[in-house]
Amino acid sequence: MKSSEKPKKSKAHAAPPRARRAYLPAAERRKSIIAAAQQVFARSHLNGARTRDIARAASINQAIIFEHFESKEALFQEAVVQPLISAMRGMHERRETYESASSPDELAALAQESAARHLQDMVDIFPLFTAGLFSDPDLGRKFYREHIAPLLRSRGEILKGLVRDGLDLDFVGLANFGIIFAIALDRHFGEPADGGEAGLAEIARQFTRMSTGGFARDRTGHEPQRRKSKTGRPGK
Repeated sequence: MKSSEKPKKSKAHAAPPRARRAYLPAAERRKSIIAAAQQVFARSHLNGARTRDIARAASINQAIIFEHFESKEALFQEAVVQPLISAMRGMHERRETYESASSPDELAALAQESAARHLQDMVDIFPLFTAGLFSDPDLGRKFYREHIAPLLRSRGEILKGLVRDGLDLDFVGLANFGIIFAIALDRHFGEPADGGEAGLAEIARQFTRMSTGGFARDRTGHEPQRRKSKTGRPGK
């Protein structure tokens, strides 16, 4: 071998080829960025989340984020606020099924089914919900006042005719929502829950019983007007 010749690099020492990023249509790429952003925002909220962390979670270059969203705040609106608004509206609209009940037992069955879905929805969106409310004080206040509070107040029209005299409809809607939120809080931060969906169904049953019959013991000595049936639902 001539001294001027450099030894050729063996294939074992050659630099590995860079992995090419998978091509996605713009709409699919946007969805993947939103999904990654939801994970990061749920963990770090708006102020703590960094676009480079979102880019890493989406396996893209940071610059690509700004090809789809003009700012981190715009991405937060799309990834967190809009899904929450849709979920809250869905939870509200399902209450309209109560109007189709033809008997107390049917009403109780519809209420329990609705409660189970409400609970599951809140458990699913809880990380985003807390991010939407508590990421930034001004943003949380705006989100609550413009979207959540009106939905809670409008439940009065659906609950009208179902609530006993003397109870404020707005308060009942707020109290029911507060219980659902507290259950989701416990499912996320409390001791690991047993039973999965079955466990949540039992919680929904308890929630429905308390909502329709209250939780205070009858101290008058009279038989309650509504008593538990063999199916576990409130009976006549």
